[in-house]
Amino acid sequence: MAIEFLSIVIFTFALALLGLGAFTWWIERDKRRNLGILMMISALLIAACYAFLGSRFSITLFGRLIITIDLPQLMATAIVYTIGVLMGFGLAGGAFLWISGRLVKTTGLERKLAIFITVILAIALVISVIAVQISH
Repeated sequence: MAIEFLSIVIFTFALALLGLGAFTWWIERDKRRNLGILMMISALLIAACYAFLGSRFSITLFGRLIITIDLPQLMATAIVYTIGVLMGFGLAGGAFLWISGRLVKTTGLERKLAIFITVILAIALVISVIAVQISH
């Protein structure tokens, strides 16, 4: 379990570093663009070195697999969980800023849209509960 957690941390770090490097390269000018390229290269190097430890090539170099878990499956799970957590925080933060009125003043249309989304989420929750009950 610890190696799985460590793998998720390393690959998520590399993925975030790659994304932030691309953003830095896109937004900055002149010499600072090189920092974005350096971040992207670092991310790819980190991910490649860690993936090497779980590949058949590490057997020829070290005589055994260092990382003995299914890295592609684990990384797909980690990406899905990371996206889910970020979306959850984003939705909660957006709802907080909207309700508090700190960022946007609400209009009638926005209130109706919020009620519509709430009803749709409630329906989705009911359908999910029914699906869970049927599957048992």
